[in-house]
Amino acid sequence: MNTAKLVESYKRHPAETEAGLRASLRGGAIRTEDLDLGDLFVECFGWNNFNHCRKNLGDCAERAHGVLQRARVEEAAGANSTAAFLNITQQFAYERVLAAYDVPARVFVNAIPTRPSKFKFERIAGVTHVGDESDVVEEGKPYPEVGVGEDWTDTPETRKRGMIARATKEAVFFDQTGEFMTKLDSLGEWQGVSDEKRAITCVVDAGETPKNQYRYRWRNLGPIPTYGDNSGAHTWDNLVTANALVDYTDVQAAWQALVEILDPATGEPQNVTVKHICVPPALAFTVPFALKGMVRRTAPGYATSGNPVGSEIPNPTGDIIGQIQVMSSQLFRAVSGSDTTWFLGDLGGAFEQIENWPLTVTTMGAGSQLEFDQDIIFQSKVSKRSTFNTVQPRRMCKCTA
Repeated sequence: MNTAKLVESYKRHPAETEAGLRASLRGGAIRTEDLDLGDLFVECFGWNNFNHCRKNLGDCAERAHGVLQRARVEEAAGANSTAAFLNITQQFAYERVLAAYDVPARVFVNAIPTRPSKFKFERIAGVTHVGDESDVVEEGKPYPEVGVGEDWTDTPETRKRGMIARATKEAVFFDQTGEFMTKLDSLGEWQGVSDEKRAITCVVDAGETPKNQYRYRWRNLGPIPTYGDNSGAHTWDNLVTANALVDYTDVQAAWQALVEILDPATGEPQNVTVKHICVPPALAFTVPFALKGMVRRTAPGYATSGNPVGSEIPNPTGDIIGQIQVMSSQLFRAVSGSDTTWFLGDLGGAFEQIENWPLTVTTMGAGSQLEFDQDIIFQSKVSKRSTFNTVQPRRMCKCTA
């Protein structure tokens, strides 16, 4: 990067330079790692100031007043350079935060749909199906009347989350390690980690807390645990125990549990769609044996004579259930706390993220009250208000060893 050309361009055409720099960062033409804050400081304030501050940062307070006054005069005289330094570094910091939030490893957040909302919490109204109420109608007799019923769920309250990073003049001007940019990077990255962990907590139902609520709140019976046997308010069975993931028969057992869940209003079977299998890393290499490969069956059992008939077919899981996406990550294991528990179902149909506002990045450079009081010349804040919500737990099944 030609730092001198960048600063000179900003002095002459600040608005155009900022716009071009922002577009280049977002387009990937310039990487945030390309910026050397030391070079930029030298270009804006001169080598003497840079060298003086590096050598005397620790004992600047003990220097004569004349030296300090000279430094302030030189800084004030370079007002255009000061603006260039702050605005250029601000562009890099701004893009750094946004880029970090879009980390591809956040697999569960990406699989769960997000919908905007203007409310802290909602009551989502619905109408039950009519069901199979058809009956024989004798000649001249009235048809049987049927109707529908009301249905509803309540969503958890959305919560605001975020953090602020502040940089002092010394941290920005004299950093030679690149740590300043790394710390800014971590704002967006750790907000993404927070969202991913909350998404996984919702999927595995790791337990609600006052700060993280996501469970099914159905017809004033909630919050209802996502997985369990048919008992109490949990009027469906989507927990299969003693079903360690080994081969296609274990997937079959989980799918069978989903198939047997009935519509609570009509008593009819639900339409089962399986799109995801969620496993900890310890089971990641077991998944191909369960979803792919060949299946061999021999009849009649373990006969030692008589040339028993054997057959081999491709794994039937894909033909019967459909293509299933494998979901796994280190965070999944960390949140679930198990190397053997796995889940099958439709993440998009079972869960959602309700968002009042998405990740918002706010930056502030020089000129704030904090700069005047504490020499804090740069601030960056990430903020987001949202919650995860269990829409329909009957679309997921939990399996334990």
